[in-house]
Amino acid sequence: MGTVGPGPDFNMSKEKSPLIAVWRLLSGLGLAVVLLVLLGVQTWLATLEMVDEGLLATLHKYFHWTSWYVKAHMPLPWNDWKLVIPMPGGYWVCALLLLNMTLGGLVRIRKGWKTAGVMLAHFGIIFMIAAGGVAQLFEKRGVMFLFEGEQADYAVSLTDPTIEAFEIRDGKAVGEVHVAGEADLRRMGRDSSRTIRFPGLPFDLELSGWARNVVVVPEDGRTTNPAIDGWTLRDLPIEIEGELNAPGCYARVIREDGVKGDPFILAVPQPTSGLESFAPYVIEAGGRTFALRMVKETIPVPYEVKLTDAIAEYFPNSSRPKSFMSKIERIESETVPVEIRMNEPMRRSGFTFFQRTMSGGPQRTDGPEFSGFEVVSNPADRWPEWSLYVVTLGLLIHFIMKLVASAGRSTSKPKAT
Repeated sequence: MGTVGPGPDFNMSKEKSPLIAVWRLLSGLGLAVVLLVLLGVQTWLATLEMVDEGLLATLHKYFHWTSWYVKAHMPLPWNDWKLVIPMPGGYWVCALLLLNMTLGGLVRIRKGWKTAGVMLAHFGIIFMIAAGGVAQLFEKRGVMFLFEGEQADYAVSLTDPTIEAFEIRDGKAVGEVHVAGEADLRRMGRDSSRTIRFPGLPFDLELSGWARNVVVVPEDGRTTNPAIDGWTLRDLPIEIEGELNAPGCYARVIREDGVKGDPFILAVPQPTSGLESFAPYVIEAGGRTFALRMVKETIPVPYEVKLTDAIAEYFPNSSRPKSFMSKIERIESETVPVEIRMNEPMRRSGFTFFQRTMSGGPQRTDGPEFSGFEVVSNPADRWPEWSLYVVTLGLLIHFIMKLVASAGRSTSKPKAT
């Protein structure tokens, strides 16, 4: 990786221009080595921290695109202290590595048939790094639970909350659902406040007191959080499994004339409650009636999935799964039967369905069977696989060319003296 020597133009250039110096730095092998070492160290430190902080929180801290810098914590072997090491965020280290390999491995490298395999391998690695960046920006992950005979065309996000606002007429939701998603709620905290604007609606929404994991309980004096109509938010420990956290906050409506309404609570129900959402909060604004609620983000799927049979096998006298398989029908313009197994997902229209869970284990002998799918929307889903093919082909070409050149030299006759 890195570069394979400067092209002839740079060898001939004797200029001391700052632009030339920057060019050589960004396309140089030295920068590539530094970035790869830094990524290795970050991966090691993130793995250590993951034990205490959980997978989701650690990945967000070290490798999310919003993390420009990271305060990594390295445990010290002789006491309970941890050494704090500041470093740039992993996403931006990868972005700089992509630039370095593009400039050094594709632009600056000597062009010719002798370097064709190396260039192809570099392109494959660049393609792989780009796949990670695309996934970071556009990937959505959710779950879809279906009982046998049920069908659905959406999944529910594992982690990302949203606030939904929609109009009500005659007791029914009408028109467009306006959503404040992850980008609007990002980096909110207990002491911060934020105004959410819904274009086209006659009100804005002011949020405060955001907490990552809470439960809505009757006010009993055991918490310092404000009480609203006899209810309050009780803080719970942050779960290292991110999907187990239920965020909540306090809100109030700001109408078009600037008048603020009474405060109310918005929260996601705890996963163990069995509720998808609390009853929405109803307001009047602009002579119309609206409802507001906080839920985990809904991820629409461009076709319906119907579960026809959930088949689970477990190891004898154990709850450890041996095999999960779901027979489904994918309903589009026509109905297509599909089987989804462990490690054999269904891919269709940019969505991948993985078998996640099933029923309640071998001890469950009654009740309907259900199956849970992890649904991933990622436009770069197959890019890493394709990039490996490209890298393999490039290295194979380079190896064959070197082998042929070496064989040619070994069979050539020695020159007469």
